[in-house]
Amino acid sequence: MAGACCGWQLSGARPHAPPIENIDLPVLCETRFIKRLISGKGISMIIFTMPNAEKRHFPFSLLPANIFYGWYILFLGSLILAVGSGILYHGFTVFFLPLKRDLALSSAAVSLLYGAARLEGGVEGPLVGYLIDRFGPRVVIIGGAAMAGVGLILLSMVDGFLSFFFVYIFIVSLGYNAGFFHPIYAMVNSWFIRHRGFGFATVGAASSIGGMIMAPFLSYLILNFGWRLGAVIGGIIMLAIAIPAAIPIFRSPEALGLQPDGRPTPEPAGEDERSAATPLNQIEFSVRQALHTWNYWLLFAGITLRILVTVALVIHFIPILAWKGMSEATGAYLVSLFAFCSIVTTLATGWLGDRWNKSLLCCVGIVPTIMVMLVLIFARSVDSLFLFPVGLAITAGTIPLNWALIGDFFGRRSYGTLRGIMGVGYGMGTFVSPIYAGWIFDRTGSYEKVLLTFVFAHLLAASIFGVLHFRSRRNRGIEKEASL
Repeated sequence: MAGACCGWQLSGARPHAPPIENIDLPVLCETRFIKRLISGKGISMIIFTMPNAEKRHFPFSLLPANIFYGWYILFLGSLILAVGSGILYHGFTVFFLPLKRDLALSSAAVSLLYGAARLEGGVEGPLVGYLIDRFGPRVVIIGGAAMAGVGLILLSMVDGFLSFFFVYIFIVSLGYNAGFFHPIYAMVNSWFIRHRGFGFATVGAASSIGGMIMAPFLSYLILNFGWRLGAVIGGIIMLAIAIPAAIPIFRSPEALGLQPDGRPTPEPAGEDERSAATPLNQIEFSVRQALHTWNYWLLFAGITLRILVTVALVIHFIPILAWKGMSEATGAYLVSLFAFCSIVTTLATGWLGDRWNKSLLCCVGIVPTIMVMLVLIFARSVDSLFLFPVGLAITAGTIPLNWALIGDFFGRRSYGTLRGIMGVGYGMGTFVSPIYAGWIFDRTGSYEKVLLTFVFAHLLAASIFGVLHFRSRRNRGIEKEASL
């Protein structure tokens, strides 16, 4: 290790004074120093060792060196997710009715498109998770964004349901499911531990910002120029932003000689320190170990039940509002209201998640959506519809905490694979729920039965997160659990 050192006898040091330990000294140079205190016979020496300069990759070599690289990585991940989610998650609902009219489809058929996309994402989840853990997020993001962007452009050329289905499921959705949420959340989990809640909240808020911007923009294009132009513009935006933003992303802070959260590089541990128990935030489970715990399967069930409801509500957001008497154009602005409120709730729950129990917040956060679904069933006033995006946004604000819980319980090493396996469950759930909602509406002309079903599903999800809260309180010392 390259370095410079200097020593002096401390003022007042006596020949037989006890060793001095853990003196806190200010950093007086631009470069970060590691402080080490060495005591000798009669002289106490302070050695400053200057580590090798941190690797600074372009374009961050042009940025201040005293800012943790992880914050730049978080910004880039947020930008990528804002674009992808804004176009293909929040923005899909503005394509719903135009596609239904242009291709002469039923609500169930349009719902099948999104449901099949989610199922495909669940099936590919374990493989994508393995690829992220094996090769890092950058490669997966670039490949996924390229497929999704090109696929959106190809969609403008299709002229029937089967061709639309093929391009959307096997090109657009394959790229989107692989290249956006999975690698971005895995990246955040690797770069942050103490600030994990805030990191997940930031990318979650970015997703909502993307929806707030892209939903009205795409709605304007679609209503004035047709959904085909909207698809082309969406594809170009995705290619132009997501791929360049992924290039400077690295899989973990250790790849650059750093530590999670920007912590100082630790001193070489002594024998006693190495034998000490692993801290809670450093616990690491293998895939096999995690799959043999109750916490994993409770998370699996709770997240699946939460997602299958929220995804169906987002996909049928404008159709539900139209069913209650609101125009499509006004509904698109309520999509923006939902996205805006989600930004506030996501950042708030992220901040709270680093201070309070995440499972408890996930449990309580589901309640507002239950309440607004009941309002939709029984209320007759159009003004009451404005409660729908607000209540749904509160629950959406807890989504990043769902994914942060995987890291909290099982660590960083196998995060991508463990999250990918969960994708099988919520992929199947989100395949069924939008189709179920569209099928019921086609036959009854109403969403009442759908909303009642979703109320019961959300009650069960809230109960599961409540159980996780009590389990985490009982096992504060978190040790690896016994097998099921």
